[in-house]
Amino acid sequence: MELRAAAVNRLEVWADGVVADLDAQEDVDRSLLRALQVDPSLREETAVRRADALRAAALGLGPAGCAAAAGVSERILLNWQAQEPSFATAMAAAYRLAEREGERARLVAAPTGPGATALRVVLRAVRDGTAQPSAALLGGWSERSFLRLRRRSPEVAALLAAARRARVRARKAERRGGSRGGRGYRLVRVDDGPLASARPPGEP
Repeated sequence: MELRAAAVNRLEVWADGVVADLDAQEDVDRSLLRALQVDPSLREETAVRRADALRAAALGLGPAGCAAAAGVSERILLNWQAQEPSFATAMAAAYRLAEREGERARLVAAPTGPGATALRVVLRAVRDGTAQPSAALLGGWSERSFLRLRRRSPEVAALLAAARRARVRARKAERRGGSRGGRGYRLVRVDDGPLASARPPGEP
């Protein structure tokens, strides 16, 4: 029993660490900008989030998952594509690339299905308060297939539990007046140009 309890504790500690690092890249980016003594601009922020959406599309996520990966609403993602034909073309190409890669994988009987980026989207969504079935759909799983994955993988189950714990901690911090957990907004400098009148990415 003690060995089992120790193993469960190690898994929880590992999962808590992974969930805590879900936004590590954004933290690194902020630190690098501070080192350069540069304030991020709205143009740069939008470009980063568009790149996140393109990466998610190339890895097989649908529109809702791509928006979640970019930290914006689906409506914002659609607006970007309507306003920037080149971005719309890039998104369409990324979707086609993902479809072709899926077809190649099926031809050689390689494992197919959502990967690490999709799981990151699910965990972020659960951490930010989305119900598991809806979060699974964002990542490209059906509710049933995600339940099978959770039962099959103790690590996935532990990560989901850690995401829920992070949500509880964030709620407590909010009630105490602390900062909200999860992916938030950055302070950005508004440039002159076509994006100058836009709202910060993700703002409705």
